[in-house]
Amino acid sequence: MKTNQNSLNQLLTPLTFLLVFFLLSRTPIDADLWWHLRVGEVMWGKGGILLKDIFSYTQAGTPWVNAFWLSELLLYRLQRFGGYFALAMFVSMSGALTFHFVSRRMNGNLIVNSFIIVLAAITAAPIWGPRPQVLSFLLVAVLDLWLSRSPRWKWLLLPIFALWVNLHGGWIWGFLLLIAHITGLFVKSFAVSTQEGIGLRRECVSLFGWTALATLAIGLNPNGIAIWKLPFEQVNVSLQIQEWLSPDFHRVDFHPMLWMLFLLILTAPFAPKPLDWPQLFKVLGFAYLTFLAQRNIALFAIVAAPLLADWGNAVLQTIGQRQSRIASPPKLNPRLVGILNAAILSIFAVVALGNLFLITQPERVDANYPVAAVKWIQTHQPAGRLFNSYNWGGYLLWTLPEYPVFIDGRADLYGIDLIRQWQDVVNAEDSALSILDRWQVNVVLVEPYWDIVDVLKGQGWSIVFEDEKAVIFLRGKP
Repeated sequence: MKTNQNSLNQLLTPLTFLLVFFLLSRTPIDADLWWHLRVGEVMWGKGGILLKDIFSYTQAGTPWVNAFWLSELLLYRLQRFGGYFALAMFVSMSGALTFHFVSRRMNGNLIVNSFIIVLAAITAAPIWGPRPQVLSFLLVAVLDLWLSRSPRWKWLLLPIFALWVNLHGGWIWGFLLLIAHITGLFVKSFAVSTQEGIGLRRECVSLFGWTALATLAIGLNPNGIAIWKLPFEQVNVSLQIQEWLSPDFHRVDFHPMLWMLFLLILTAPFAPKPLDWPQLFKVLGFAYLTFLAQRNIALFAIVAAPLLADWGNAVLQTIGQRQSRIASPPKLNPRLVGILNAAILSIFAVVALGNLFLITQPERVDANYPVAAVKWIQTHQPAGRLFNSYNWGGYLLWTLPEYPVFIDGRADLYGIDLIRQWQDVVNAEDSALSILDRWQVNVVLVEPYWDIVDVLKGQGWSIVFEDEKAVIFLRGKP
């Protein structure tokens, strides 16, 4: 029986993470990827960290809080080394590694745990992509695992956050995780014996002190204390951006989050006592954040999976205690089992890598962007300022670096006013034409479905290029 269990472990564990790798494989088409690549290219070429805007004419020279500079250098070098395949490999590997750390939080039945890991990966999938935030997701999983081990070396929080603040602005998630953990420990201290409760409250004080010191480590970045404003500025301006909206549960890809929530509710009556209050507070906190903004859904999956595994295993244990003992299955030949396991894993590995190769072909990427329109501009070089689609801003920085953009995905840099100006133009509000005049725009490149397309046709603008992806207008006659 033990031999059979070991054989199952040898197969199911790597198979689970191959499946996670496959589920989180992505064609590198994220709109923000391109400006990260462009910033990385500029920094690599100049040998310095970019802290001012040099890519737009609307915010040219404005100080920019670049919380991603290490990630941008990494993404750029990956792209230079292995193109789209290397970028996609980075995304898939970061996912597999993240959920590996999540699995380290789990005990009990391997099948239950593997099912929950796969479900959590499916839940995180809608927001998983080639962006620096996947490194924040990884660090959240690492920090959650570290906290679960009642760490003695709390000083490690300082280098963790010093690194995090230079990788991605999601370091704020780390502090929220710490706050939820400390709150949970404090509540737990009143649900245990007096002596144990005193020890837990001392742990809260110690962890709170090191968390406070970690806030100083946040200052170890090229942006200085301005980095502290970034999370609040993003919240203020990003309410206009899709990923900052609440999840639309009419979308099937957001349903797995509901499945995790329902499973937590169904298994809660079987929860082991005493409750894991720190993890429960983390789940509640990040569930709240996810209902506010869909971009937090991966964080919910990461912190909810260990608690769901504990409660799911408790259900299995309860059912097992009520069942009569059944005969053990016959032992299998270890050598034969090893050969079969190796064959199955090899097949899955080939399928996962083959899928990654297919989804990273250039034509798969090009199908999502105005490639023909960009080639027209490269060929004809129309003079004047360019007004562009928000979703294409980063792509234009990468493919048309000679044309400063009106706007790109750096919402915190542009602020609410410029985002609204962009919206007023594409939605053909009364101020649309005056905004184009004010910024001296001579070239407009947008998707054909925007209202501004019909307005420009009758206002002295000429269509010089049009296909199913994009339309280009020039002011006056071509």
